[in-house]
Amino acid sequence: MKKLAYVITQSEMGGAQKNILLLCEGLKSSYEITVYSASGGDMIDILKEMDIRHKSIPNMVREISPLNDYKAYKYLKAEFLKEKFDIVHSHSSKAGVLAREAAKRAKIHNIVYTAHGFVFNEPMSKLKQTIYKIAEKREARFSDNIICVDPKDIIIAKDLGIIPKKELVYIPNGINFENDNNKMALKENDTFRFGLVANFYETKGHRYLIKAFKEILKTYPKCELVLIGEGILKEEMVSLSDGEDRIKFLGYKENGGELIKDFNCFTLSSVKEGFPFVILEAIKQKVPIISTDVGAIRDILKNDKYGLIIEKASIKEMQKAMEYVINNYEEAINKSDMAYEYCKNVYSLENMINLTKHIYEN
Repeated sequence: MKKLAYVITQSEMGGAQKNILLLCEGLKSSYEITVYSASGGDMIDILKEMDIRHKSIPNMVREISPLNDYKAYKYLKAEFLKEKFDIVHSHSSKAGVLAREAAKRAKIHNIVYTAHGFVFNEPMSKLKQTIYKIAEKREARFSDNIICVDPKDIIIAKDLGIIPKKELVYIPNGINFENDNNKMALKENDTFRFGLVANFYETKGHRYLIKAFKEILKTYPKCELVLIGEGILKEEMVSLSDGEDRIKFLGYKENGGELIKDFNCFTLSSVKEGFPFVILEAIKQKVPIISTDVGAIRDILKNDKYGLIIEKASIKEMQKAMEYVINNYEEAINKSDMAYEYCKNVYSLENMINLTKHIYEN
């Protein structure tokens, strides 16, 4: 059985971590898998339940930190030399640089990287953007294959010369779409519940969603906004809500994807994404969607055919979209039903696993 290593920066649950967990579940009968990441996150406990080996990377941090980064690189290089993996597959920008550099030095034969939305597209200084672009271009030369979860990132990579030795390929995220959810019709006196499942980082745009919802309450007081997740900006967002009890902060929930079924409308407010798994979870639950125009959203929702797409970082656009869904809920439900029928085939888990395995074996 071939030996496969997954490397990711953080172990706190997010889209890239979910991608790894789904690949582990789908491929554990074909490969001997080890997952490397920083310590402390929920992904580690889930891997343990799946009987997948995990190793914590000392000094692995999200931000650029030369001393910590060098120590993390040295650790990975030593691990790769000792374990003699057949495949090293890294996810996320920091882990992508360190793991690919270490894998090259350890003479790993198949080095794969998944870009979950290039980090230099995030809000950051010009200097940081330049550093990340140079690093991505350099490490691409040592990569056998690069996977993008957003088709636009294929174009960006080619334009910037981020070209691997073999394939630069689009593999969309996928989930199991089996669904026994039968949504109840919204009664006239029901509270209309908007919601988002996302950790509190600047890229998730919670501040725009909260401000838009506070405007909505002035005209539509029988509404709620449910926010599921943790993260460094949570306390700031709680403060921004000004004690409004119709804004609910539920914290991290292991079954966050399932809880989307209790929303009347899923509101993705991100300013940067690759291919957000959480959109597929909302589609699986047949919940109407409002999303900012980020990452692969236009491909998933087929422009506005399966949901409402709005300008990112716009309080006014989010407010208008929320008002529209409230007043045109039957139309929104019809769109969510069509989205489910389309996406259950195009974005299946089986498709994601098979395409990834093809990269490993070819």
